[in-house]
Amino acid sequence: MKKVLVVYYTQSGQLNEALRATLAPFENNTDVSIHYENIKPIKPFPFPWRYMEFCEAFPETVTGVPFELQPFSFNPDDNYDLVIIAYQAWFLSLSIPINSFLKTDDAKKVMMNKPVVTIVACRNMWINSQEKIKVHLKELKANLVGNITFVDKAPNLISVVTVLAFVLTGGRGKFLGIFPKYGVSEEDLKEAPKFGDIVLKHFKTGNYTDQQKELVDAGAIQIKSNLMLLEGRASIMFPIYSKFILKKGKYQDPKRRGRVRSFGILLPIGMLILSPIITIVSRMAPLFASKRIKVDIEYYSQNSLRE
Repeated sequence: MKKVLVVYYTQSGQLNEALRATLAPFENNTDVSIHYENIKPIKPFPFPWRYMEFCEAFPETVTGVPFELQPFSFNPDDNYDLVIIAYQAWFLSLSIPINSFLKTDDAKKVMMNKPVVTIVACRNMWINSQEKIKVHLKELKANLVGNITFVDKAPNLISVVTVLAFVLTGGRGKFLGIFPKYGVSEEDLKEAPKFGDIVLKHFKTGNYTDQQKELVDAGAIQIKSNLMLLEGRASIMFPIYSKFILKKGKYQDPKRRGRVRSFGILLPIGMLILSPIITIVSRMAPLFASKRIKVDIEYYSQNSLRE
């Protein structure tokens, strides 16, 4: 019997819904044994968040500071045939629990020379976080063979409002009765098993050569040029402001509270200003940078790490 290790962290349960829907073909296969490992920090992150608690996690998320985790239930000496990592993107980076897991000795032991599939559930920007996980996997000598993404398909500015309402209240219904329901749609969840079918097919043969292309052709990756450009700008500024906050202290140090508050004010303002500008620029971009945009989209749709 082939063995699969699934490592994930979820606060609201939305990622778990996408994960279980994707892996339904595995669950229904009697020749496969799956171990689900829910990563748990020693000090849990709240859900729903208070806004400043949410912003407090920003510097450590972006700079990759690991937090202490509870002991894992899997045996790192077990020989798994496939490792699946399901994660959320926080501030265009890996969530702190998943980043912390990838920096453990157990992760190195269980993932070395193993095929890995990543599953992302987030608002709409995941490119930078996926680049970071590529770096981790290269250091762990693991082989990334597939990536599947689930995003909120609402327009960017609308999803900014609905994600904040979701994170701060925990409610996924229509915010104020006007804004659409936040998160991965029921339609996308119904379509998720087709991605699992593709992964299972390659898992059975052990040949993952064409897997990512098949996933992309099936709709597992959808990249919008305006979001790609917006994420590129933010990924430059976020590390700078993270280091600015960290100079005042570590996680939850009262001395840095003023800088965390200023970030909390600047974040939505920056989104409101930059998003429409980037959208206009992205619509003009094909006139002068169509080749570069095409190259970048092709790169982010596959699994290798840019040299």
